[in-house]
Amino acid sequence: MDAPAKDTDRFFEDIEEGETFTLKAARTITEADIVNFAGLSGDFHSLHMSKPVGEDSDFGERIAHGNLVFSVAEALVADMNPRSFSYGYDSLRFIRPVGIGTTLTVHREVVETEVYNDEFGRVVYQYEVEDQEGTSLLACKHITLVERRDAK
Repeated sequence: MDAPAKDTDRFFEDIEEGETFTLKAARTITEADIVNFAGLSGDFHSLHMSKPVGEDSDFGERIAHGNLVFSVAEALVADMNPRSFSYGYDSLRFIRPVGIGTTLTVHREVVETEVYNDEFGRVVYQYEVEDQEGTSLLACKHITLVERRDAK
């Protein structure tokens, strides 16, 4: 079942396990992304910044920072529900390297819902990121707390 939208305004009770949201061919990673992320994060590892080092590596090219790919994916599919907030991430895995020119498809599915306390419910989203060939690049679980309709 598809989620009603990327950004929703819903209480915990309105969110159902199995809801999905996918953005196909949503964003291409560019050299500018890598350079800007390196400047922001301070991570100037040669696999990201040096063309000769990247070409001589097992990857055969410069690769994007895993955290850059994660950040882009999160921005693309996160439900910006004003009734929820991020409670963290589990099982974040950088499955395959991401080269310059890779176009990302990002998929989100609600895989778990449970009452957290009198005020909030806990919603867990599974994120899957693929390249233009459908190869898995990144996976993680995003845990959120969402306001309950009859919160005390």
